[in-house]
Amino acid sequence: MPEGDTVWRQAQALHRGLSGRIAHKTDLRFPDLAEIDGAGQPIHGALARGKHILLRIGEITLHSHLKMEGIWHLYGTNPDGSKEKWRRPAEQVRALIEANARLDASGQVLEGSTPVAAVGFALGLLEAYPTEQEADRLAYLGPDLLGPDWSLERATTNLLQRPERTIGVALLDQKNLAGIGTIYRAETLFLAGVDPRTPVGQVPDLPGVLTIARLILEANRQRPHRVTHTSADPLWCYGRAGRPCYRCGASIVREDMSDAGIGAARYTPGHLTQRTEDVDRISYRCPGCQVMG
Repeated sequence: MPEGDTVWRQAQALHRGLSGRIAHKTDLRFPDLAEIDGAGQPIHGALARGKHILLRIGEITLHSHLKMEGIWHLYGTNPDGSKEKWRRPAEQVRALIEANARLDASGQVLEGSTPVAAVGFALGLLEAYPTEQEADRLAYLGPDLLGPDWSLERATTNLLQRPERTIGVALLDQKNLAGIGTIYRAETLFLAGVDPRTPVGQVPDLPGVLTIARLILEANRQRPHRVTHTSADPLWCYGRAGRPCYRCGASIVREDMSDAGIGAARYTPGHLTQRTEDVDRISYRCPGCQVMG
C-alpha cells in the first residue's frame, strides 16, 4: 500500500498540474458519484492528509485513497495537439479530471500552457463532499507525519491510550498517527531497535520511535524510490525475510501481526484504519537487533 510519502508526492503533482485551471470535464466512475459534474468549476488545488488525497474543485472536495494499487497520473498535450497516451488500461480508470489551459488576468491562454488530464487508476476509495466538511470527515485521523498538524506529543498520547497493544500494530492505526504503513513501520522499528511485538507501554523511548518515523518519511517524500539504507540495498529490514541482517547477520523474520496476536488470521473488517488487506499484516524484524522493551 502506498505510504504517506508516496501520497504526498502524488498530491503535490496534482496541485502543481491542476491548481489555477478550470475543469473542462469530470468523470467519476463510482456509482454514487456518476452524476457529479465539475465542468466549468475552478480547481483550487490538492493536498495530502496522511494516506488520503484531497482535490478541491469549486466548492467540492474529491477525497481519494489509493489503497493497494491506486495511483494518480497527470497527462499533458503532445506538440501536435493530441493527448498523451495513458500508461495504464482504461478499464482501471476510476476518476478523470480534464482541465483547460491556464489563463492570464485578461482571459488569454498563458504562453506554453496546454490542457491537462488527471487520471485516477484503481483508486480504492473516492468520495465527494462540500470542502467545508473536510475537517469533520477526517477528524478521526491522528496527526499527519508529513503535515502541518504534526504533533509528537499528541501522537505519543494517542498510542499510550492502549499501552497493552503491540507497537507494530499501533503504528499502523491511522487514528494514532497518519501516514505510516508496513514498510516504514518495519524500517522505523528496526532503526529504533524495538521489537514490533513490544507492548506500547513498554517501549523505552516512544517519542524517539515517532521521531525516526517522521525523519524517514520526510527524507523520502522527494525521492522516486524508498531508501532507508543504501541505494544498492534500499531497505534495512522490510521484504528481506530469511536474509542476513546488514548489522548483525541474524536472519530477518517475517510474521503476521494483528490485535489478535502474532500469526492471527486477519484484522477485524471495518474502517480503512483497520486495514483489511492481507499485506498490512506483514511484519519484519531482526531477532538480533530488535529487542522486547
